[in-house]
Amino acid sequence: MEIIKDPSQNQSVLKTNLSFRSFIRLINEKVKSSYIQSKLISCLVSLTLVLLSNLPSESGIWIRPLSVKQGEVIVISGLFYPFGNSYSFLGDCQITFENKNYKFFREIVNYEVFKGSQGLAGFQYTTRLATTPLTKAGSKQALLLCPLGQQSFDLSVTSGNFPLQNIQLSKSKNSLESTDKETQAINKALATNSLYKLWSSEKAWVHPSNAATSSVYGLRRTYNGKLAENYFHKGLDFAAFSGSPVVAPARGKVILAGYEKEGFAVHGNCLFIDHGQGVISGYLHLSTISVEEGQEVEPGQLIGKVGDTGIATGPHLHFGLYVGGLNVNPTPWLQYGMP
Repeated sequence: MEIIKDPSQNQSVLKTNLSFRSFIRLINEKVKSSYIQSKLISCLVSLTLVLLSNLPSESGIWIRPLSVKQGEVIVISGLFYPFGNSYSFLGDCQITFENKNYKFFREIVNYEVFKGSQGLAGFQYTTRLATTPLTKAGSKQALLLCPLGQQSFDLSVTSGNFPLQNIQLSKSKNSLESTDKETQAINKALATNSLYKLWSSEKAWVHPSNAATSSVYGLRRTYNGKLAENYFHKGLDFAAFSGSPVVAPARGKVILAGYEKEGFAVHGNCLFIDHGQGVISGYLHLSTISVEEGQEVEPGQLIGKVGDTGIATGPHLHFGLYVGGLNVNPTPWLQYGMP
């Protein structure tokens, strides 16, 4: 087994020299029903080449990228990992990174193969490791924990070089604090971990506002001259006029619609959308909300309008993005998309 690094792509592929016969044996061990075994093997014989051409590696793990700036996301994907003469499906494993556990999600990579095999092929397992401005820069390790063993991987986090911003708030705004209802509702939304990925990996996310960005992700802030400890700006601010449209950046499902009049004193009128597999987006300080909880939305669909509800110095949209409950930088998602 060896690790091959491609500097041009800044990614790592673990090669394990797994033969097709070993792959079939692995499937036989995993699937106990003899009827399903025979059906699966006949399906795999005709579809294996198609399947393997759509997996990140026929016999290992892809880590993309190996080095990130604070606030960026590391994507780990594959099908299984070898331990001696046996193999663990990544769906039975988890990754520990920065004292947080991440599960692997099944992700379809070839729908025709997936459909033709009745969900037994044409997929891989993927997890996404989050970093924030509070993640210390330096060398890191991710630990793969499987029923048959464990394996560590070397990663790196570099400084995001975030700026400092001074904010002046009126006495009425500065004295506001989150209500228990607000805190509990938002924490529940950010803990959502639905199984299916709803966004497209092949497209950049749509900007939720066409206005210019007034505050970037990750900056430190002073409020009325006092530095906010352990604080960083958890998203992008768009300097839009009150009443300007806010649209969904990617496909998802509305999991929280909060209103200032119902106790959302800090976030104001706000929305949170589940995009699947622990990825959540948030929209704060809205004047109006155009969708309801439980409603599915598509990229570019109107979901609300810009306002200055909650703690806001004036009309703007605050757009935040969360992975596994941690707040990450939305900019790469809006520029390039995300696997």
